[in-house]
Amino acid sequence: MFRILIMTGFMALCTLAATAQDTLPNFNLQNLGQNRMRISWINPYQSCVQLNIQRSTDSLRNFRTILSVQSPELPQNGYIDTKPGNDKMFYRLFYVLDGGNYFFTKARKAAQGFESSPLPLETPNNPEAPRLIKIKFQDSVIAAVPYGQYKKFRDSIIYQTKDSLFAVNDAEVILKRYIPAPQVPQWRPSVYIFTNREGYVTVHLPDAKEKNYRVHIFDTDGKLLFKLNHIKDTELTLDKTDFMHSGWFTFDLFENEKVVEHNKFYIPKEF
Repeated sequence: MFRILIMTGFMALCTLAATAQDTLPNFNLQNLGQNRMRISWINPYQSCVQLNIQRSTDSLRNFRTILSVQSPELPQNGYIDTKPGNDKMFYRLFYVLDGGNYFFTKARKAAQGFESSPLPLETPNNPEAPRLIKIKFQDSVIAAVPYGQYKKFRDSIIYQTKDSLFAVNDAEVILKRYIPAPQVPQWRPSVYIFTNREGYVTVHLPDAKEKNYRVHIFDTDGKLLFKLNHIKDTELTLDKTDFMHSGWFTFDLFENEKVVEHNKFYIPKEF
């Protein structure tokens, strides 16, 4: 799958349009990681009298101003949003020119991926000289492309995936896969066997008189503690002394020979 992702990124080198400049009405939006977003722009208007940064969870509506820039006339400026909430927010700029004309930029979604630091825009000695950027994955160089194509590849990774690009130097970057944290199944308490407010274990089986239920209860280490066979009471309360200690206990609830539920309950410690 990751090979397909890399191929997709390089196909984008030929299909994506040139990277948008950051001159208004365009702006740059960079995910810095650790819940931080950098918004930056170049202002060609000396007559700019107001500039606001706005944020929303929707690309079209509900934008709210998070910052009114103190010096909107500066030719270059930026801001780091440290409270975006998540990496799926949309940003736009609202600016007003002397005379009353006002503009909204197009909304942009924060990048999903992460870039440690952008490569320099040009070589110091000769800005026009072609420069190859090496792209490494693990210990292998997977491509060496001109800087202009690298910018398109970089955008395809940062904006279309959650992968990361780490700059080694001015001409080499390392591509790292995004590995999501393992999802821990959320525990849901049983509606049949649970601990009540007083800390006693309750067995609640409304149709116990019509069906053949039995319960096996196990200790933390999986050792069988006891069985409840042929349950005919619709509700039972088990004494805490049956469990010897506090903590988690697991159980199997059977109807005839079929396991209806495998779950657990917790008995709190008494002080």
